[in-house]
Amino acid sequence: MKYNVLLADDDASIRFVLSKYLTRAGYGVKATDNPQTLLKWVEAGEGDVILTDVHMGADEIFTYVPQLKALRPKLPIIVISANTRMVTALKSRQSGVFEYIPKPFDLQDIEKTIRRALETQTQHQPRAQKQPDQMIGRSKAMQPVFRAISDYASGNVPVYIWGAAGTGKNLAAQCVHDAGTRRGLGFFTFDKFGDNQDFLDAVGSGDVFVDRVHELSAEQQAALLHVLEHNENRASVDKFRVIATSEMSLEYIQQNQMLRADLLSHLMGGRIYLPPLNERVDDLADLASHFLEAVGLGRHSNIEASALVRLKSHTWPGNVRELRNLMHVITLQFPGAVITDDIINRLLSPQNSVSASDNPLDDIKLACTDLLRVAFANSDNIEVSPYEQALEWIEKPLIAEALRITGGNNSKAADLLGIHRNTLRTKLRKWQDD
Repeated sequence: MKYNVLLADDDASIRFVLSKYLTRAGYGVKATDNPQTLLKWVEAGEGDVILTDVHMGADEIFTYVPQLKALRPKLPIIVISANTRMVTALKSRQSGVFEYIPKPFDLQDIEKTIRRALETQTQHQPRAQKQPDQMIGRSKAMQPVFRAISDYASGNVPVYIWGAAGTGKNLAAQCVHDAGTRRGLGFFTFDKFGDNQDFLDAVGSGDVFVDRVHELSAEQQAALLHVLEHNENRASVDKFRVIATSEMSLEYIQQNQMLRADLLSHLMGGRIYLPPLNERVDDLADLASHFLEAVGLGRHSNIEASALVRLKSHTWPGNVRELRNLMHVITLQFPGAVITDDIINRLLSPQNSVSASDNPLDDIKLACTDLLRVAFANSDNIEVSPYEQALEWIEKPLIAEALRITGGNNSKAADLLGIHRNTLRTKLRKWQDD
């Protein structure tokens, strides 16, 4: 059987390439440059699948999707777009389209998606009621993130978000909540372990956020597990969902026994990996402009092309958080100025994108140097000294790793670190109070 594709795109070159490729693949193709013609074809009963751009002139396809769905509810709609922001992926889900494919696309991926759409012939239901606060990202590396957020937003399975420090895990968790049906039901941080029933009553059927789950103590793990087991016995409509974050994958946590196995099983579900900033350098310009506007109190700063090149050559050990802090420093020290590569060089240590040494310790030293420069540059705007800030960055993960290696034994961890056990206990009590 020969299937017919209704193609809509106002770019003549894209219409030509797609028509040629799909025709050779055995499909019939009718192409147009506007959604009005597409609507007429659907109303006339033509086509087995729609392949359409989002923006055609002043029109947006999402305006027409409800009419298309009303005419033929089971007709699959595949959306392609050069606007690769998360809001496009979310609109696709909310509108009930079959799939969203960002440009530039692979022709084979287009054909495979059409084949899947024809095989299922089922209507997707809207997955979210409202759009979340937007994450910034046009890069190819961020598209799977946007899709995953859209996919898991209204689901009931636990969501596990992982990636290096500073990649935006907390923002992604908030986006999963805001984009789903639990928006308005509460987003609760599980960091206080009081009466389990009181907690369950307060949470209701909202989302429970567990930050840095790999750092939970044995006591905290037991408390969280107890609440999760109680949640299992509740009616489906009353159950909450867990959204957890970590810097490690679930596989790494499992292999290194960083969490008890019964708790780990409750976290198995949807997974979202956030790439480091050096894998999404195409987003640097958008992110930098966003942070300049956000922390610059409305002042607009232009970024010269040479400055952007310098930013792209940086390794970004602190990821998006480091970029945000850097833009904050720039707005304070150079308010309203055009940002040049000289300004960037003054705030970042010059280094090559590839280490000149084969010794991994050199890379660690360079990464630490970058973090320390940010601390010193921002010393006038934080409550603690650069020394205290740097110590906090290094000391907590150092002690956490020692405790993990020693199975949570304070005395053994203190011996491993070379400090007195009372010193370790004092630090742990202080962090617990904070």
